[in-house]
Amino acid sequence: MLKEFIKEYKRVYQISFDDGFLGEFERFCAFICEPKFHPSKELIERLNFLSLLSHEPPLVAIVGQFSSGKSSFLNALLGADILPTGVVPVTAKPTFIKYAPNYMLKILHNDGRDEYKNIDELSAFVDQRHALKDVKNLTIYAPNELLKKISFIDTPGLNSRSDADTNETKMILKEAVALIWISLIDNAARKSELDELTLIPNSLKQNAIALLNQKDKLSSDEITRVLAHANLTYSNYFSSVEAISAKLQRENSGDSGFEAVFKFLNKIANTKEDFIKATSQEILLSSQNQNLNFINILDEISDIFTKFQNKTNLKFSELKESYNSKFEIFFEAIKQNAALIANKINSALKNQKSAYYKEKTGFLNKNSFEKIEYERVSLDIDEILAKLIYNDEKFTKIFKKFKRDLSEFQSEILADLQAIFDELKELTLRYKAKYESLRKSDPLHSDLLFADIRKFSSEVYSLFLSDIETLFLAKFSNLELFFERVFIKVSANYQNAIRLSVNFIAQKCEKSSKDYESDPLAFSLYYPRLSEINERILNELSYYEFESEFTGNSTFITKFINSLQAQTEQLMDKNQTYINSLKAKYKGDLDELSSFSWS
Repeated sequence: MLKEFIKEYKRVYQISFDDGFLGEFERFCAFICEPKFHPSKELIERLNFLSLLSHEPPLVAIVGQFSSGKSSFLNALLGADILPTGVVPVTAKPTFIKYAPNYMLKILHNDGRDEYKNIDELSAFVDQRHALKDVKNLTIYAPNELLKKISFIDTPGLNSRSDADTNETKMILKEAVALIWISLIDNAARKSELDELTLIPNSLKQNAIALLNQKDKLSSDEITRVLAHANLTYSNYFSSVEAISAKLQRENSGDSGFEAVFKFLNKIANTKEDFIKATSQEILLSSQNQNLNFINILDEISDIFTKFQNKTNLKFSELKESYNSKFEIFFEAIKQNAALIANKINSALKNQKSAYYKEKTGFLNKNSFEKIEYERVSLDIDEILAKLIYNDEKFTKIFKKFKRDLSEFQSEILADLQAIFDELKELTLRYKAKYESLRKSDPLHSDLLFADIRKFSSEVYSLFLSDIETLFLAKFSNLELFFERVFIKVSANYQNAIRLSVNFIAQKCEKSSKDYESDPLAFSLYYPRLSEINERILNELSYYEFESEFTGNSTFITKFINSLQAQTEQLMDKNQTYINSLKAKYKGDLDELSSFSWS
């Protein structure tokens, strides 16, 4: 199957071309229509027009306001009354005038149907006063020598009574190689004309002239003044302005001004190949600009990610420094609170007189005991617990404040990180909104490629942000678990830590006393030191368990931010790789389009 595909591809796209201009043009058409460029219907239609033009005379559009003498001009130019004339708008539909050995009229209907009639029936189709909604355009075939070199299109004008006909004129102008603007000499360069001239395609202006008809009605001085004014007014629209007289031309007068017209038409006839080549270059440039536009669109999202990453890296560094400082403050708070509890316990220690009985030694003292008194340290558990827990709200308030401050700190971290993601989200959604409804501004651009860009833009969230959002949410959960562990082991556990510490010290004092009484020489009495009490409280408050996570170079928040930063960078690199792969396709097409040249 693959071999068959390759064979068919070579048959369709790898063909040889004849030498000469037509061969070069065919080579260009085959190149620009390769499937990978996804040519639009409009581009193919434009190439078909150029192909038709390469085998037919160039088309010159005759344009002007109604009753400006367009039909009279054409009759004088062709030396025959081919088109009807009158004081009312008589060119109801765009009318092509082409060469044929015999006169004939073709009517193209809006449904695509062709109808051929005798030329004598033309008048029924050219009067704008008649309803001709079913007719799209007309073609007059005439045995005229000039028509072998040039075809004409007589238009209803750009101010037709029908918007549809005005739009049809605009479409036809895109197929014309040149344009002749007809104006009555005593009505030339009026504002109403200038409004219409702005609708002339820029591509036609270099092959466009303005003809001021009915010069026979003015004197030489008047003609000179009108031409001076018209040249100044029309300078942005026409390559030249000439005064003519259709009436004098029909009378074979040498002063009709038509010499300039024939010179202009000969130039157009002789520069047809230049027009085709120039138009082909415009198509090529249009395709290049399309790919360049797509590359720029992809560069925009790539720049968003690059700038975000650079900004975020700086932000992460700032947050780490700020968070670590606050972590140290919280860690120091645990130590200070432990010291307060230790002082309270230490102050509750009391010296207590105790005694025990010891059997006297010696034969005479058998079954005789002596009382030995000593002083020991004791701790009343109920009394100290009442002071620290039951009857005193001081430590309750201290640890509630610790939990509240820690909770606010957690919320601050979550808010900072959420703000980082939200910024990226906003930038990405702006990009999405900007391009998901993008439409081509040049009809020659590819509908399919623009659809691809719209689809890409509409999916940027799922393509790029979804994984990053999942990452941030997972990190938020990790952060919450860490703070929950601190809450449980410090804030919620402080009362239990006090009980365990008090019981431990009290029991140790009691055991020490019993051991001492059993063997004073082997055991010594236990006297709790403040530092020892403090260490016990710190242990019960998980102070040392959290030490490496709150202080030093590898704190929890340092590792947390570093991990988030590294994983974000990995996802951003993945995003950039995907974007670059898309850009590479457009870049490759752009390079290939840019490398094409006419032999």
